[in-house]
Amino acid sequence: MDSQTNNQIDPDTQKTLNTPLAIPSGNDPKDEEFLNLVLDLTSKGKIDLYKPDTLIDHTTYDQLPVDKKGKVDIEAFNMLSAIRDIKGLVDGGFRETFQVQNLVQRVRNAKERLETSGGNVFII
Repeated sequence: MDSQTNNQIDPDTQKTLNTPLAIPSGNDPKDEEFLNLVLDLTSKGKIDLYKPDTLIDHTTYDQLPVDKKGKVDIEAFNMLSAIRDIKGLVDGGFRETFQVQNLVQRVRNAKERLETSGGNVFII
């Protein structure tokens, strides 16, 4: 619905507007490798899309001080939310899009940022 004129938008136009923009050159190889790892772990059930705890490597996590555990817990929740979005886009046929690229980079950067000070706390 066009709020300015109170008219319906043509369904084809709406479909075009809702389609994520494709990356002409495809995903970056580093992002593609990370994406494949995440999707593989998700399809094998090692990452449960509704249990942030499944992202955490407990051998390292259990040795962290309480304050760092809290940061990992919060970030695991945020990362899993992004992974659900990634999976939804990929399953919808939008794998090589700027949205997926941005989400993959966000998850990878969060993981790397936390692991510089806390060790390898995630299974991805």
